[in-house]
Amino acid sequence: MNKIKFSIKKIKDIPTDPKIMYAKASLYIKLGKIDDAIELLTQASINHYDKAQYTLAKLYQSEGNIEECEKWLKLAFKSGVEEAAYDLGSIYYSLEAYEYAIYWYEKIALLGHLKAQNNLGVIYFKLRDYENSIRWLKEASEGKLSDALFNLGILYRYANDVQNAIDCFKRGSILGNNHAKYNLAMIYQENGDFKDAISNYKQLSKLGYEKACYNLGLLFESDQNYEEAKIYYKKAAEKGNEKCSFRLAYIYDEQEDYEEAKFYYKIAYDKNNILSSYKLGNIYNKENDLNTAKMYYKEASDKDIIQATNNLAGLLFEEKLYEEAIPLYKKCIDYGFRESVENLGDLYKQINDTDSTIDYYKQVEDLTSVQVKLGNIYEQLKNFDLAIKYYLKAAENNDLEAIYRLGIIYEELDDYDKAISFYEKAVEKDHLNSRIHLGKILFEKEEYELSKKLFEVPANEDNGYSQHMLGIIYSIYYKDYVSAKYWYEKTREKGCIESIFNLGQLSLKLNEDSEAEKYFKEGSKLGNKKCEYMLASLYYKKSFEAYESLAKENYDNSEEVFKKLPKLILNFDQILIAPFETINPNEEEDMYVPKYLLYTDEKIDNLYENELTHMIVDGHLEFNIESITK
Repeated sequence: MNKIKFSIKKIKDIPTDPKIMYAKASLYIKLGKIDDAIELLTQASINHYDKAQYTLAKLYQSEGNIEECEKWLKLAFKSGVEEAAYDLGSIYYSLEAYEYAIYWYEKIALLGHLKAQNNLGVIYFKLRDYENSIRWLKEASEGKLSDALFNLGILYRYANDVQNAIDCFKRGSILGNNHAKYNLAMIYQENGDFKDAISNYKQLSKLGYEKACYNLGLLFESDQNYEEAKIYYKKAAEKGNEKCSFRLAYIYDEQEDYEEAKFYYKIAYDKNNILSSYKLGNIYNKENDLNTAKMYYKEASDKDIIQATNNLAGLLFEEKLYEEAIPLYKKCIDYGFRESVENLGDLYKQINDTDSTIDYYKQVEDLTSVQVKLGNIYEQLKNFDLAIKYYLKAAENNDLEAIYRLGIIYEELDDYDKAISFYEKAVEKDHLNSRIHLGKILFEKEEYELSKKLFEVPANEDNGYSQHMLGIIYSIYYKDYVSAKYWYEKTREKGCIESIFNLGQLSLKLNEDSEAEKYFKEGSKLGNKKCEYMLASLYYKKSFEAYESLAKENYDNSEEVFKKLPKLILNFDQILIAPFETINPNEEEDMYVPKYLLYTDEKIDNLYENELTHMIVDGHLEFNIESITK
């Protein structure tokens, strides 16, 4: 059997009937031979074949040749293709030639074409001819065109006729218009009818309506129902919705699930959500991935997210790149960020520029943290009047560090009544170092019971001074030598020479000379002269007692030697007090780390997607070639 190559062009004597040419053109279209199709359709159209004229217009429209499209649509309409009038109206609408659009839409609208009626209503609304707009939208609505009901609802909303708007949106919603259902939910939410709002949003969320998913997520998030919020955000986030991705990431961020947070922030980031770069910077900063944090902060800073600028400056500050950090902080200050003023003051403090430090701190001296820092500077400068002034301001705001520092200053000034007053306030707030200071003062006032109670807490926190002082109090006040030895032994293990000496003394008091010798030997090896003296005294005591015994036996010249020996009087009650020490004496250094801004000023009530206000117009400006042969 011979192979036959099929080619339409090689078939001879095809009739020139326009219907046949139209059919042949349709086949060319399917084969992608558009130029050949246009040629055949043109021949058929010249022969007044209406289908060919309409299809030819659509082809020209798809090719972007509006002039030829317009020409053939008009001929198609004259040939009886009513839909051509609608298409002409849509073309003129897209060109904003509303007068011509009205002319063509009315031709078909008067014949009951619902979409043309709807589009006329929209045009008249744009032209502010509300009477004609309502007329045509109502007519299309009576034909149960859901888009017209939606548009009519928008018109009523514009006219502040809420009840009629609700009625239109309800009817449109029943006919399956999701935009109408969304606006209905928005009105319910606006009126505080959250039950009906949530019900409508949930119906839309099942259909993947992203704005509904977002608003529903916000409603649950604002109610702190984060797990429900995550469900609805995730529905839209999985489609790449930027806002839902950001909110979902935000919740994971707050829940410290940083891997999930980063995943969804990055989806929003890829959609150019600049806040995501700022939030990613915060996470990488927390994770100590500082290079990545700086990259994201810089991107956000370049887009004027000033919180990111502050945080970028903070990283540079911590890296001691002060000259790079300073202009960034100054930019933040120009935007009114008070935290950046304090941070810049901290920076100047680190580089010992005291004048600049004070200058910037005084710009925000109403901040409690700054009042403490100013107090600290003036305390170091021994300007106690100004130190007290700023510490008192901070103390009025119940700042614990300020209360404590006031106690220290008044103690240094020997104003013990005021010192005690402030230390007591700090002790009420469980400030450990204030307990140590207050215990010391009360010990010196011989108020041993109160002093013991104060020392017990820091002693149990392993504060050597407090442990040593408890040893003294149990020894001299309570005569509880077992407890005294217990606490002395705690500090002996730390190499406290005073505790070692006191243990030796306590052993002598208890006639435990061998124990005393052990402790004094230990102290002597550590270079303590008192321990060495007491050790020598012990040895002398032993020699004295030995000669005394030999003298009684008249051995050799023992009596003569014994009589020449001076009697040694040992002071068993002498005690040594250990140097004063507090817990973490350098804790003030933590004051000067930069403050990072982890949040922007956002109110969740302002984040909701808005109600839709644009009307729906069904213009066929995009043409599917496959549809013309149906």
